Amino acid sequence: MLHLLRSARAKANGSLHGDRSMEGRLRVLSRLLWPWDDQWLVPLVALLAASDLISTYVLLELSGKDNVYESGLLASWALRRGGFNGLYIMDAVAVGLLCVIAFSARVFYGRIGLAGYARAAYVAVLVPYALASAAAVVNNLTLALT
Repeated sequence: MLHLLRSARAKANGSLHGDRSMEGRLRVLSRLLWPWDDQWLVPLVALLAASDLISTYVLLELSGKDNVYESGLLASWALRRGGFNGLYIMDAVAVGLLCVIAFSARVFYGRIGLAGYARAAYVAVLVPYALASAAAVVNNLTLALT
């Protein structure tokens, strides 16, 4: 029985050693995706989510166009069910959930000593949302102003 436990521990240590060899590459990749300080990513995501909500309001309510609509499935549902308050709540929950996932992954990898994985997971969760939100803001404003 002790042999099995030692064998399992040796495999786990070998796996962790293999993971450490990729850690540097992931740190470099995460720096390419987000070269700035980590602490600026969450406020940027929050700002872009708020900008998306405001630009959606401008497009749907203030532009005077009747041929535009919210194309996101969840956002469209929230808008139909609760209006812009429902959309705000849905956005806040989505951003909060993403932040919890990003922080949890960062803490998990940090605790097992894989700082490169911690930063890469944090960036990999938040940067795609930031890019999608920025694209939605540009799209909303373009449609509202043309």
